[in-house]
Amino acid sequence: NAFYGCTSLTSVTIPTSVTSIIGSTFHGCTGLTSVTIPSSVTLIDGYAFYGCTGLTSVTIPSSVDSIGNSAFYGCTGLTSVTIPSSVTSIGDMAFTGCTSITSIIVNASNTNYSSQDGVLFNKDKTKLVCYPAAKSGSYTIPSSVTSIGWYAFKYCTGLTSVTIPSSVTSIGAHAF
Repeated sequence: NAFYGCTSLTSVTIPTSVTSIIGSTFHGCTGLTSVTIPSSVTLIDGYAFYGCTGLTSVTIPSSVDSIGNSAFYGCTGLTSVTIPSSVTSIGDMAFTGCTSITSIIVNASNTNYSSQDGVLFNKDKTKLVCYPAAKSGSYTIPSSVTSIGWYAFKYCTGLTSVTIPSSVTSIGAHAF
């Protein structure tokens, strides 16, 4: 909670001595538009940037292996996210409420996650993790998908229809 609610904070350069951004560090920093995360950081914990509505872009360095639950929840200014190959864990709702995101891109070398047409999946595309909230129109879930994650389509107000294949056997809480 180091900078929790610091609404006047506009930019942050985190020193290389920092290895983890622990939960709620920048929670509610609505004025934050820019953050530089050094390559020393391996963990972006849950709620780390929760509600940072002014944040427009974040570069997740290739040192990060874990993004916690709701890490970027409600960052309504974010338009895209790139997940490096190093990330092995993404918590539930990590990008939920990011209503301007049109694309989530995963480095092709990532062994745990993948993306297709800007949609975030686990590596083998059996779980749809997150659909970018700002994508609009209709969407057909790939037939490889067997489960839809928690909050996967939450806040997708431009989505007009979703075709769910018969392969889907599990739909997480608040998925729509």
